[in-house]
Amino acid sequence: MRLFRPKSFLSLVLIVFSIVALPLIGSLIYAVISVDRLLDQSQKAVFQAVQATKGSLTLIEQIKDMERNIRQFQVLGDKTLFQLYEKSHSELQVTASDLMQLSIEERQRNLVDKLAQEEQQLFGTLKGIPHNSKEGEIAVLAFKTLSELAQSILSENRRLVTLRIEQMKQKGEETQQLLVWQAMGVTPIVLAFVVMFTFLIARPIKQIDQAIRKLGDGTLTSEVSISGPRDLEILGKRLDWLRSRLKELEEQKIQFLRHVSHELKTPLTASRAGAELLNDEVVGKLNPEQHNVVQILHQSMIQLQKMIENLLNFSVVLERHATFTLKPVVLSQLVEKVISDHQLALMARNIKVDADLIDQSISGDENKLMAVVDNLVSNAVKFSPVNGTIKIRLRRKKDLLEMDVIDSGPGVDPEDKNRVFDPFYQGRQTPNADIDGTGIGLSLAKEYVLAHHGMIKIVDGSSKGAHLQVTLPLNPFRDM
Repeated sequence: MRLFRPKSFLSLVLIVFSIVALPLIGSLIYAVISVDRLLDQSQKAVFQAVQATKGSLTLIEQIKDMERNIRQFQVLGDKTLFQLYEKSHSELQVTASDLMQLSIEERQRNLVDKLAQEEQQLFGTLKGIPHNSKEGEIAVLAFKTLSELAQSILSENRRLVTLRIEQMKQKGEETQQLLVWQAMGVTPIVLAFVVMFTFLIARPIKQIDQAIRKLGDGTLTSEVSISGPRDLEILGKRLDWLRSRLKELEEQKIQFLRHVSHELKTPLTASRAGAELLNDEVVGKLNPEQHNVVQILHQSMIQLQKMIENLLNFSVVLERHATFTLKPVVLSQLVEKVISDHQLALMARNIKVDADLIDQSISGDENKLMAVVDNLVSNAVKFSPVNGTIKIRLRRKKDLLEMDVIDSGPGVDPEDKNRVFDPFYQGRQTPNADIDGTGIGLSLAKEYVLAHHGMIKIVDGSSKGAHLQVTLPLNPFRDM
């Protein structure tokens, strides 16, 4: 079953943010509801406490008023005072009824009910007794009991207020603890979602980056496949189409190089043979000036033939069809032969060669190693100024042989260091030599060095000019 694929990268991002935000929003809503519920309970508790306290204090004041009015009535016999007593009686019953409507505990409810009943009985008793009588004086003493009941109601209410405060405090602490645990539970879930969706978002971008890097490096064999939103998958298919197209162009380029090199090699061979016949004076004697011109033609044709052979060899290397004939090779002898082949160019520009060589043989292909040395020396001659010096050093380090070629030219531009070994790249510095190259000499040298399990690099800061160093193992094919 195919997994769900969003239509676009934007849809994926929106889905990710929605899923990640969902636990946070849920947690926030729960926190708001919990705090709102706690606040509502606190408000209700405060209202009940205030109403109960107010009612308890009102009962105390009403009992005092009733006792004062009835005592005055017992002494003076004024009916207005009894009417005031009746009014306070009615108000006390209303107050007691209001207290009974509040959310109070059973003990406090019983005290209020008892107060209301005893006061009602006392009112009935006092209503049937004339003023200034012994029975009235005895009945008035019952107000003391009513006052004690009212004080008990007030004390009980204060106890309940303290209890409610403790309960609200405990409830608040429980809610706070619950919210903390909720945050601790939601945080790892959110982090897990973030990590998971970060991977889902970053994976197709990383795949695209790797595909572009491979295309830039010339690795065109592996198919480009992008997994993710549909628009990125479509982009991956377009990159794969580009890879196929570049691969076709690369094959056409190799075929073109091979055909052109072969086409050039045939007339060049005939021209070189004619120049050699002239140089050997087979067709007649030459004067010194003519002889110099023939030598220049002969050397130029040799140089041109090397360029064509480099093109042929480079096309073979790109197709991975190069073969190696292994035998012991003394690298110092190859260096001396290459220097001898470049004598005319060296003498024409008065370039000196400072060679410090050791006789050390390594296992390798003589022709391929010759091409490496020739391309490095040719590059040094090409960039060295008139009256310049080329230094060539051979030295052994354990099981390795190092060769350094140092010219006295302008050196390698910092922006060119990562590209000097790329095919057909000739750098930003303008060569001083009269013969331009094809731009594949160093790339071909690199391929041959890597084929011998060696390394070629540019050494920084060792001299004014370019310093190229080749490191070769003495027996690179020992374990093969």
